[in-house]
Amino acid sequence: MDKEKLEAYHRENVRLITVLLVVWFVVSYVGALLAKPLSKMTIFGFPAHYWVSAQLSVITFVVLIFVYAYAMNKLDQKYGVEE
Repeated sequence: MDKEKLEAYHRENVRLITVLLVVWFVVSYVGALLAKPLSKMTIFGFPAHYWVSAQLSVITFVVLIFVYAYAMNKLDQKYGVEE
């Protein structure tokens, strides 16, 4: 792989990671702030906003893992570095 293709591959990889991290951050932290009205309810002894944001964060993180794997497979095929 020549240097220009390698740099383009790396740029696209970093862009993908950045977008996925921003999505994860928004869901994890901003979601907890938006769910604050649920704080009067409890689920298993925890405030509902904490419970909802924690579960949503984990589910989102797992989905992002699959999205990253799929997108990287496509990127690998595009640059001819697939396994």
